Formats: sequence, C-alpha cells, structure tokens
Amino acid sequence: MHNKRGGDILSVQIQKSQRIDTMDIIRGFAIIGIFIVNFPEMVGSGVLFYDTAFGSDAVLRWLYDLFIQTKFYTIFAFLFGAGFHLFMKSAENRGLSANKLMSRRLFLLFVVGVAHVVLFWIGDILNTYALAGLVLLLFYKRSSKTLIVWSLVMLSMFNGLLALTAFMPADQYADVSVLLPHVPNMSERINFFLTFGLPNSILMLLDIVSCALIGIFAARNGWFQPRVEQRKNIRIVQWSSLILAALLFIPMVQVFIANPTAYQPSDVTFYTHVTGKVIAVFYVCTLLRLVARYGVKPFQGLSALGRMAFTNYLMQTIITMGVLHFIWQNAGAAPLWMGAIFAVVVVSLQILFSRWWLRRYNMGPLEWLWRAGTYGRFSPLRRAALGKETVQPSTESSSS
Repeated sequence: MHNKRGGDILSVQIQKSQRIDTMDIIRGFAIIGIFIVNFPEMVGSGVLFYDTAFGSDAVLRWLYDLFIQTKFYTIFAFLFGAGFHLFMKSAENRGLSANKLMSRRLFLLFVVGVAHVVLFWIGDILNTYALAGLVLLLFYKRSSKTLIVWSLVMLSMFNGLLALTAFMPADQYADVSVLLPHVPNMSERINFFLTFGLPNSILMLLDIVSCALIGIFAARNGWFQPRVEQRKNIRIVQWSSLILAALLFIPMVQVFIANPTAYQPSDVTFYTHVTGKVIAVFYVCTLLRLVARYGVKPFQGLSALGRMAFTNYLMQTIITMGVLHFIWQNAGAAPLWMGAIFAVVVVSLQILFSRWWLRRYNMGPLEWLWRAGTYGRFSPLRRAALGKETVQPSTESSSS
C-alpha cells in the first residue's frame, strides 16, 4: 500500500511538472514572436511611426500581420489566465489568502509596467495584464460555462468596436499618418501613456480578459497535459482554425496584391486582430500536439525562455534601447528584415542564458523578486546541490 501511494504521489508530481513545462514551452514560443514585432516599435520603424511600408518592408510587414502581429500577445493573455488559475489554486491548497496574494502580485506587476513605460518604452503591456488580473478575480470561482460565455461576449464587444473604427468612413482631412514623429523621450513617454496608453489599456481589457478566461478554462480542464481522448479534439481544433485563418486571410491577400510595394497595415487592422485569435489557436494546438508526441525534452530551450519570461521580456527592451542609444542609433532607418535578424539573435542568446541560469538557480532574477514582493519574504534562489531532479518547475512564471 505504501509503495502504491508513493507511486501515485510521484505520478501526480510528474503530471504537474509536465503541465507547467508545456505552458513554459508555449510561453517561450510566444515571447519570440512578441519581440520580433515589438522591435520596430522600439526603434522607430513600426506602425506607430509610419502608416505605409515600402519595398521589402511592405512584404515583411504584411507577413507580420498575417502570422505574428496580435497572434502572440493573444497566446500570452491565454497563458496569463492559465497561470492565474494555477497560482490561485496553489495558494488555496497551502491555506493562504489567494485574493490578497494575487492583488499584491498584480500591484507589483502594474508598478513594473508603468516603470517600463516611463524609463524605457511606451509599448509595455504588463500594466494591462495587471488590470486584467483584477477583473479575473471576479471570475475565478465562476463556472466553466460562465467563463466561456463572458469570454465570447467580451471578444464580440472588442471586435465590434474594432470593426466600427476600421470600416467607418475616414475623414479625408485628418492627418493619421503617424502617432509618433520619433522615438519618444521620457517626458513624451509619460504624456503618451497618460493620454493614449492608459485609455488603450482599458479598451484592450476586453481582448486580454476574453483570452485569459479561456486560459483559466484550459487550466481547469487539463489542456496542458491532454488525455488521449482530448488529443483528437485538439487535432480537430488545430486544422479547423487553420482553415478558418486561410479564409480570413483572403481580404488581407487582396489588399497586398492591390499594391504590393506600398502596404498600409491600417487597411487590414480588423482582419489582423481577428486572425490573431484564430492563428493563436492553431499555434497553441500545434505545440500541444508536438509536446504530447515528443515530450518536453526537445523543447528545453523554449521552456527555459518561457520560465524566465518576465526577465526576458524586460531584458529585450533594455538590450534594444541600449543598442539604439549607444551602438545602432539609426536602427529606425534600417529595413525590417535587419530588425527581425536582430530579434532572433537576441532571443537565441536569451535561450542560452536562460538555460545556463536555470541550471544554477530556481527561477529568473525578476521572477524571484516578484515572488518575494508577493509573499513578503525571499525564497532560496540558488539551486540545491543535488541538481535539477530536486527542483520542480516553478509556477511563478505561469502568471507572467
């Protein structure tokens, strides 16, 4: 009896470990796409600065809109909801006040997000996630049916508003060529955040929360370690989403064909956002099937990147802004393909660094500080001498 019980406990631990590893793999994949589309907005060559892309930039920007733009923050929002559920459940199982801890955790996330805007970059989304987390507190105890219904309602509201702004007749006399004339300094970032950033965050709550509610539902129902009978459904959803995406791509293809050397992303904003949800589903289902088939070992690099997502996300900004100010001052004038290569190189180095770091420490440095601020005490950072077998993957990254 003792051996059987011990085996059951070990099985549960392995399942929990695999579930969190799968989330980290998907998160690591998402942070790559996020950085690729964020880089132009950091250095002054993105859609905030130019309403039209020409030549090779037109082709690449169109490909971004098809396969990357809005797709990866959707995945992050989905994982934020899943991580929210795991954190709350873990706190409850330990007899702690889950609402109090989560509220403190979200406050710290909001502060870091605002500091990110003020000190480095206007495109921060951490403050939006923090606000979204407060809304999720209202849904944590609700039924799965309620989660799905409210997710669909919020998503419909967001896309309805988006359609109104995207398809209403444009004012031919309005100058909407750029939102920003140059990479903003600190005072300009603060003004942008107060006049545009916060209102936009409130609007984006509809989108972020709708995805996060599905994440809570997914964590509740074991999507991250699907049973055999669930895998068939995942395959069906995977290919259905790809077919739907292909149909939604048609107007985006038509716009590009009409003028392939001068592409305006604003012409397909609605479709970029709608396909963001559909392609995100395809990406997540694909990764779930790959991990179910091959295990987590082939994806250790993505897993390490995802476990340190909070650290890596902020470091991407710090590295980019440092390069922009001290080494590559005219990065905004460079073609988009150079920025894509830069982003891939940085992420590759982050994978190597993350794997090196996690062989020695239990979690990323910012994840460690975030955890300390949440619980009011420092946990051990350096790993035990026995090695990685004694350390389970941390759930802390699951909420970042």
